[in-house]
Amino acid sequence: MTTSRHHGQWQVSGNEGHIELETSRIGLFTVKAHAPILGGDADWQANAADLLLKIAIDQAKTGNPLLDPQLRSFIKRTSDGILTFEGSGHVNDDEVKFEGEAWAGTVKVPMTIAGTSRGELEHERDVQILGNATFTDVKIPLPGFSKVNEIDITVTGFLKLVR
Repeated sequence: MTTSRHHGQWQVSGNEGHIELETSRIGLFTVKAHAPILGGDADWQANAADLLLKIAIDQAKTGNPLLDPQLRSFIKRTSDGILTFEGSGHVNDDEVKFEGEAWAGTVKVPMTIAGTSRGELEHERDVQILGNATFTDVKIPLPGFSKVNEIDITVTGFLKLVR
């Protein structure tokens, strides 16, 4: 069995990645936002891997000047502003898949992240990711959205891994 030539310890570069979040329909709306990556760690050994990823959801922006302050207020009331994902999975030279949990504050949900990994340099890898999570029985303090039974969130993004 061959191992990935990119095995070893990696850091998730906080200043070169981004995450985009899109909710399923909540009433009449679908919310799309982007948030910066704070950092994290990746450990690729043989064909297995662990990933810890931190996202600054308190800096999320929707592009809507009326919704952004409400979203940030909600995030600050329910968490410390950081969304953390921790998962394990497999990697090879071209693809990654992690299954684990994402949490912010007291809200914790199962989440899967999969994607492609590119880069020929031994000290740098680019990872495109796609993940999703489902939140149930969500209480949203916005007019007309007091309680939502289920919200699906799709996460797409770009991670830069460096040694």
